[in-house]
Amino acid sequence: MNVMVIFDSSIIIDVLRKKKSAKDLIESYAEKERIAITVISKYEILRGTTEKDTGLVSGLLSQFVIYDFEDSVVREAVKAHKKLAEKGKMVNELDILIAGIAVANNEMLITKDKDFLNFESAKIIVL
Repeated sequence: MNVMVIFDSSIIIDVLRKKKSAKDLIESYAEKERIAITVISKYEILRGTTEKDTGLVSGLLSQFVIYDFEDSVVREAVKAHKKLAEKGKMVNELDILIAGIAVANNEMLITKDKDFLNFESAKIIVL
């Protein structure tokens, strides 16, 4: 089981908001693949967490492999940034870094964030 799928913060936030569809989605992948998030998504989630929810959120995040920011990610993020700029379809810098992590690690990324459609990648699934 070395295939991994990366979930964007938009999916994890829906789980924290008790949306059954997001929980079911993650569980369906967790049954057959390893599940991950990026260190960028971890930051996005934790910065919006209240003090009283920190334990709950940390418990949820502990179920995921955390992909870190490495030099190979920088290369992929720069490529994506230049391509988006050329097309006039620039997106949030954090989204570029998240996509860069997924591409650099050759993993599928699942998100609800429509900005990811601008990346035009078969490995990025926008729900």
